[in-house]
This record gives sequence, C-alpha cells and structure tokens, in this order.
Amino acid sequence: MNRTIAPLKQFSFRSAATYTFLDKIGSGGMGVVYLVAKECEGVRDLVVLKTIRELKDIQLTRLKREANIAAALRHENIVRTFGLEAIPFDRLPSEFQEELRHPKKFLPKQSTLGEELLFGMRKGLPTTATAPDCAGRHLMADDEECKGKKIYLMVMEYVEGWDLRIIHKKHIQAGLLLPIQMNAFIVSRIARALEYAHEFIVHRDLSPENILVNEQGAAKLMDFGIAVAADQESFGRAGKVHYMAPEQVVDDCADNRSDIFSLGLVAYYLLTGISIFAPPKGLSFQEQAEHYEKTLKQSIVPPHRICRDVPVEYSAIVTKMLQIDPKKRYQSAGELGNDIEKKFIYKQGFGPTNNSLAAYLKMFQSEFQLYTRQDLRQLTFLADEHRKYHIRRKIKKTLYTDKGRELLKQRRSNNE
Repeated sequence: MNRTIAPLKQFSFRSAATYTFLDKIGSGGMGVVYLVAKECEGVRDLVVLKTIRELKDIQLTRLKREANIAAALRHENIVRTFGLEAIPFDRLPSEFQEELRHPKKFLPKQSTLGEELLFGMRKGLPTTATAPDCAGRHLMADDEECKGKKIYLMVMEYVEGWDLRIIHKKHIQAGLLLPIQMNAFIVSRIARALEYAHEFIVHRDLSPENILVNEQGAAKLMDFGIAVAADQESFGRAGKVHYMAPEQVVDDCADNRSDIFSLGLVAYYLLTGISIFAPPKGLSFQEQAEHYEKTLKQSIVPPHRICRDVPVEYSAIVTKMLQIDPKKRYQSAGELGNDIEKKFIYKQGFGPTNNSLAAYLKMFQSEFQLYTRQDLRQLTFLADEHRKYHIRRKIKKTLYTDKGRELLKQRRSNNE
C-alpha cells in the first residue's frame, strides 16, 4: 500500500473554486459576514465568509496560526472553519469597500435566502438566485497572488438556524424566556464543544452571537481563531466587553476558565434576561472596561435569587461558572458538562436532546399553534406530575424576586 501512495506524496494542484457573494447576513467589529455560493466544476455549496479588516503583520501571523488550529477542529457542536481567502482591496466595487470600512452602517436584515437556496439544491433545482445588491461579485480561489492592501475572509460552514441573541430577542418580544431545561441543554452542548477545543485553543469571544442552533436542534459554537486577530490599538479589542471574563478586561489575559466564565454570562442572561456587565450604549472600549470594573465590585446575585423558577441545582452550577477568582470556577469544561448533565438535566434519567430543542423551536416559531404529538413527546421533561406541560416560560411580575426586579430595572436603564 505504501508503494502505491508514495508517488503522490509531493503532488498538489490549485482549486478552481469560485465564490459568489449572495447576501449580507451579519455585521460586527471585525467586518461584515456574507452568505456566499462556492462553486467548483458545476457543484455548488453555500458557505459563510467573515471579512477581517486590514491587519498588522503580527496580527496576521497570529490569525493564520490559530485559523489553522480552528480548521482542524472536528466536533458536532463546533461550526467548521475551512480556511482563509484574500481579496486585493482595490479590486472590490466601491460600495463593497464602503461596507467593509463602515460595517455597522450596513446592518443586514434577517435573511432566509440561504434556507431557500439549500432547499432548492436538495430538490435538485437550479440555484441561480442572488441578492440584487450583491449580484455579480466573484472571488476566484486560485486568483493571482494578492499584492498591497488585502481583505482577509474566514471561510466557515453555513448553518441553517438562529444564533442565541436572535432566539433570546424573539422570546423577549413574545413576553417569554427560553425554558430553563433548554437553556441548560444548550450550555451543556457548548461545554462539550469547549472540552474538546480547549485541548488546542481558547475561544476568547464567547457570546450569544457566537452560539448557533440549527434546524435539527444542534447547538454550535463558532468563530474560533478570529479573536486573536484584533487588539485595542487597531480597531477595538476582539470580543464583547460585557461577555469577557474579569481577567480579560483587567489584565488582558485569558485561558480555558475565561471561556467558562463567558459561557456562564450567556447562561445567566438567558435565564434571567439580565446581562450582568452590559454597559450603557455609545461608550468607547475603555469606558466599557471602566463600567465593567465598577460593576465587578458588586457581588453577582445567584440566578435563583433573581427568578423564582430557577432550580437551586442549576443556579449553583451557573454561579460556580461566574466566580470572579478563576481558581474557584470550574477548572475544565468537561467538569462543567458533567455537573450540568448529572446534577440537573438528566438527574431523573431523561431530559432534553437535539430533537427536543428542535421541537421546541418549531413550536415557538408557530407561536405554539402548530405541533404534533411527536413534538410533545420530545418535551416530556417540561410536564409536571399531572402531565400538564409548562412549555412557555412567561415573563411576569411574579417571576422575579424583589432583587430581580431591581436589577432588571437597573439594566434596562442602560438601554442595552
């Protein structure tokens, strides 16, 4: 067998893949996120390109190093990273250049184009649809070597679904919070993703926007390898300040336990509707950091003392994730995952699964009007001893304790 493979060891070839920009689907501090059709020899797929603005040499070296690590990650709860591409800036249409210079001026609307195209592709239908404002923009993967100023693009898996920020926002608009068991299940899946990834890399930018839930109910963590590309001097330190661990804000350092703290902040936000360190709008990074440090002097109130329906067992887990001293937190994501699964979600021998989360979100999207008996069977852990289902976690005055209402009012005054 070795004699058969040996002649191919040094053989390589360039891909003739072409990327066509279809739609804007996101925007942030690093740049704009696009839905893109990748085509090679008549076979098309959909991917996501996340633009990364001009980097210094040291940043680019770090980005490439960690992007290589991210591209090698293989886990069901991690969005795949396929690699980097680059486009010479001067070849871009002028309006495209403006988008990249000022990404927040071009906030995208929620797009269903990806889902529509994938549905057609699965049916074997032609997929020629493009968004009018992006049509005709092409990038050849084997383009000549870029010279001068370049825009780098991280190529990632396209996930059909919502990120947690959108899921939470839609729940709030409906006067609801995500059911506690669904919250814990998502956190447990991301903990397992971190358990695997932490053997190789620290995320550094864990937030609701970077956690996706696909249509099959699988929670996926994205954006490994991107946070290292930014620093405060160039265009704002990577990450959202109010989802950073204290050591990231105060000492500008992070390890595995920092990701656990950030995941704790996500869990707390979804449980209570309160983002602990959210600053008033319009502050600079330094001002946000100062607000964070000021808030840090106050003790974090355990979730069960904010919302009356939060079980003490789960509240204790989230509270341990949010210990200010890293030594007092969970020391590994695996330990965290074990506690959530054994002490809470599967304590009774059964609990949520991917199918459960998919069934719940399907019901939520239909405003709880369209569901089947099979959907309900996926959610038996939300039923009480009288077989009455408690699927809607309603936001109401009696949900919150006096302390909870006080903190909720205080955070809302920040215009988050």
